[in-house]
Amino acid sequence: MGPGQTDGMVKFLADKETDRVLGIHMQGLNKAEHSLINAPKLCERVRTHGYEGLIMNYQGCRFDHTVSQFAKVAEILSAGMPPALRIAYVYDETNLMHAAYITRLMKSAGLNARALGGFEDALAFASGEADDTSQTVKAQGPTKPNLLP
Repeated sequence: MGPGQTDGMVKFLADKETDRVLGIHMQGLNKAEHSLINAPKLCERVRTHGYEGLIMNYQGCRFDHTVSQFAKVAEILSAGMPPALRIAYVYDETNLMHAAYITRLMKSAGLNARALGGFEDALAFASGEADDTSQTVKAQGPTKPNLLP
């Protein structure tokens, strides 16, 4: 979603006490031109705030990206995100290929990225409660890292 679009919805998750935006869930058309503009801004925000995990929830999104545009977005994210960041892409059946492709590109660039089919699994991965190779929750219990869902 981007400026001037009227098809879709954006939900904001904010801290009740501080009004700090914790996450955004977009539904509707995600245009490549907006992804290319917003990817560097997202990288800057993650670096500025020191987030340890990032959940990118694309359930309900549609994409107009070409393969080369997905690759360019992955290149921007790979160059701009901190290497230790845990990136969880949440997908549904309509955008599984996007999630699989872009996470594969980011993993090949050295980032810790996973494509996951549910928000709970994404939260466990992004928070560090699940290890890098599976979605098995670690025994030490939940932690509260600095996350941007």
